[in-house]
Amino acid sequence: MYRGVLSFVLLIFGASVGAAGVPVPTPTPAPRRPAVMDDNAQYDRLRSIEMINRDRRRAAGHPLLDPRKGVYRRPGKEEIAALAVDESLRSANEAFLRQPNTGIVMLNAETKCAADSEVINASEDCLRFRMPGAGIAYSFRTESYRLPRLADLMFVEGSFRADAVLQQVIMVELGDLPLADVTFATPGMRYLLEFRPPPDGEGFLNYDRELAAGIEQDGFRYRKGFAAREQMTYALRSVAYKGNHIRTIEGVTYDELNFDKRKDVVIVFRIVDRNADGNVTILWKRLKESNAPTSKIKK
Repeated sequence: MYRGVLSFVLLIFGASVGAAGVPVPTPTPAPRRPAVMDDNAQYDRLRSIEMINRDRRRAAGHPLLDPRKGVYRRPGKEEIAALAVDESLRSANEAFLRQPNTGIVMLNAETKCAADSEVINASEDCLRFRMPGAGIAYSFRTESYRLPRLADLMFVEGSFRADAVLQQVIMVELGDLPLADVTFATPGMRYLLEFRPPPDGEGFLNYDRELAAGIEQDGFRYRKGFAAREQMTYALRSVAYKGNHIRTIEGVTYDELNFDKRKDVVIVFRIVDRNADGNVTILWKRLKESNAPTSKIKK
């Protein structure tokens, strides 16, 4: 069983790295692969089962795994202030934000600041972005900035992308529609809602390849990412599978997914502002949330 789990983690890891290099749909040129996309390759150091069993009991005491101060924490008010949403935008969308399961968040355009997830980039431009992932990645499941490999959405070199571990994210452009008007009956939503997550590693990889190339259905194209455009409403379904993702920090081995809220969510969002630094502010609404599936490991 352990061998099956480790094999599946390696398969999913390979898909994550491979899919990250897929070009963003035209007319936007294919983005250069940023350093953040190599995060898993740099840090995923799987150890033997003996080491895992020996070191897991020590993981909880490691400072980087502290729930309040570690790399999986929810950022505090001082950290969020670096990407604070302008009050005029909150006021303009006040009625929408009074609805349940809605939010507004600014995403950082400085991708280089998130190239190293366990160590803060010490460059002058990045020192103020101390939250996990440096503010380029957001989880609608936790409603918080997250490390890119645990996020539902990343803003990378002018594009919205998804490249998380043990996670399948499907995006679609719905057109220039007000968020408040989007429902399950909106054209383009049916495919997201009817998607059945593959039950095993082989199915996951096969579907991931299809999604990387783009899937045409009902007059819409479904992909892992699109150019970030104004006057465009996007929808995504993020299926964060339950499972294991074994990592090590300074010799301490642990399961990273124990620090994440694994859910299956359907989200709609759109850009409401792009500032002089290139940062984008998105308004979003969660239409559905359900329990995440557990992928079956073939023996």
